Amino acid sequence: MKRPVRKRKRPGRSNAALDKAREDRRRALHALSLMRKERLSLTRAAKEALTIPRKVKKYVKSALRKKVSGRYEAKPSDRLARSLRFLAPDGQIGITVHSSRTASKIAEYWAAVDHYLRTGDTERLAKFRGKSVQVGKNKFVFVTDPRTLNRIAAVGEVSFEQIYMSTT
Repeated sequence: MKRPVRKRKRPGRSNAALDKAREDRRRALHALSLMRKERLSLTRAAKEALTIPRKVKKYVKSALRKKVSGRYEAKPSDRLARSLRFLAPDGQIGITVHSSRTASKIAEYWAAVDHYLRTGDTERLAKFRGKSVQVGKNKFVFVTDPRTLNRIAAVGEVSFEQIYMSTT
């Protein structure tokens, strides 16, 4: 008679381990962004993003290309999922985008909102007037009305420390 195979129980990952993995992935995405924008090497971008090349490769390898020389370079765009903050008329919401180009557009919008709130200058917001991003079947319109932005900022719904969603 054959003995039944016992499955070993694997302990779940602790919250601290999950938080560490999320932070590692966020830093890897930041390094990837630096490789694209600043044309930095993988090593230099990882250092700037406070991580190591091995972790960058672990989390964003599909967005990298290995050259004949053995060096890595960032592909022009990628389809990695990113959970970002987005400013809706009622305040910040979280959305998950699957395009580096969409993520860059949202980051540029946040920079325009920050510029407006610091200076009162709406020139950078004009580029986003009437524009939106499509995420799945949902369309998210950029908030560009100065009164709405002032109202949202007055209740503390606008923060610029990080555009990536905090998952804690």
